[in-house]
Amino acid sequence: MACTCPHHVHRNAFCKHMAAVETATDDGTLEAFPPEDDERISGPYTGYDKYGNVDHTYWTCTNCGAEATRKGALTDCC
Repeated sequence: MACTCPHHVHRNAFCKHMAAVETATDDGTLEAFPPEDDERISGPYTGYDKYGNVDHTYWTCTNCGAEATRKGALTDCC
């Protein structure tokens, strides 16, 4: 396990972020290997601003057509 915080990087020490991940995976509140993707959610797609520049990515729900910039936001859309 590794972290990018200064405590771990400069001291090569077990930091509070690593402890939080370890605790969450041990008590089941965080899945280290999440289940397979929901088949109704497709993406990511590239989004463009009005000038044609890439400015975001988004996912869509194939059932209802909802779009979101976070994939997790579509878990309860329909």
